[in-house]
Amino acid sequence: MSEVRQSRGKAPSGQRAETRFDGGIEPLTSPDPVSRANRPSAISPPAIINPHGQRVSWAELFFDLVFVFAVTQVASAAQNAASAVAVGRALVLFVPFWWAWVGVSILYNGVELTSTKRHLKVFALGLGAFIMSISVPDAYGQRGPVFAFAYLGIRALLAWAILRRGFFHDRVNPYLVSAMISAPLIVIGSFTPLPARAWIWLAAALIELVTPTLLHRRLDDLHFDASHLPERFGLFVIIALGEVLVGVGVQESRQGLSWSSLTALVLAFVLCCALWWTYFHFAAPALEHALREARMQSVLVRSVFSHGHLAMVTGLILIAAGLAQAVRSPLHHPAGVHAYFLATGTALYVLSFCYTRARMFGGVGVARLIGGLLAAALASLGPFAPTVVTLAALVGLLIALNAFEAWWVATNRSVLIIRTGRGVIPDA
Repeated sequence: MSEVRQSRGKAPSGQRAETRFDGGIEPLTSPDPVSRANRPSAISPPAIINPHGQRVSWAELFFDLVFVFAVTQVASAAQNAASAVAVGRALVLFVPFWWAWVGVSILYNGVELTSTKRHLKVFALGLGAFIMSISVPDAYGQRGPVFAFAYLGIRALLAWAILRRGFFHDRVNPYLVSAMISAPLIVIGSFTPLPARAWIWLAAALIELVTPTLLHRRLDDLHFDASHLPERFGLFVIIALGEVLVGVGVQESRQGLSWSSLTALVLAFVLCCALWWTYFHFAAPALEHALREARMQSVLVRSVFSHGHLAMVTGLILIAAGLAQAVRSPLHHPAGVHAYFLATGTALYVLSFCYTRARMFGGVGVARLIGGLLAAALASLGPFAPTVVTLAALVGLLIALNAFEAWWVATNRSVLIIRTGRGVIPDA
């Protein structure tokens, strides 16, 4: 266990940042526009780098709307799953969506989306994701080939676009692997019955997950705009949180509103606020700071952003599935795998911050580690308590965690961490 003393008050010029509780970093001074402009870009001209940092474009925001639908569909598939195996199959479907979205975010990092050709390309990618989303309810049935060929089209278009940009010096890169191996494997699997299809798609998902790590040497010389990527991934967290609220709100608006259901709705909203606070109050500034200061940005892009955020969003999908049941039947004892959705999803979400902090700064925040483990322990209550009780316990836990962190920072106390190794950005 080690402590890191926080720096309070005005920072002198050149000081990196103020260390916040649990590894949050909030810059105290604005980045030097000249140094930002001189940072080498990931690609060669005609990319345009805004010296004040690239902002997410309107086209990217429109593209993200499709993934609101995708998250909703996957959460609904998990909610309707009859067993843990079926839940796993539903979550496997999210991996292609995730890597398609990550691929687009990285493709247009450092590029102003202003030309007609780029807009049309984003629309085409969005159409593929929309077709995939429509196919989710019966992806392991007759709509499997539709899902698979739509994904193959997305990966082929992304591979062609990244080749045109000259993003990689070597032709063997994650985009090409996805287009030549993972996506065709999903197509092959779509023509096989269960359980073979599930195993083939799981293999394709694992290939997608491990490829950036296996090819890390081909990524190490890449550079990324430190404003754009954190904003993109933060927006996806917002998408997932919005889906949580939309899912329970739409469901409850179609049926009678009892006092128990109204209580569950209020608790669901407070839970989403607490989840938002956990990410955006402390963690989001740390992400941008770490990406800006990292000597090897690709390490953060593949571990903290790609893998770490996948775990966070997966946790939110499970929470969405659990909240739907909590609002529909707040006083009933859930049965089967559904009894564990709420607490397990919350635990995965909170513990994901421990992983991302370790990768960034080489240590795990004690408070979030304890909070995540307590959420996991609450999963044991799932089958034995009404869903509204489990929900209330999780709300209380997250409020206590966020309040404790805020108090700890406000009283200028040392950051308590458990060292796990050397991070990309050492603690100040």
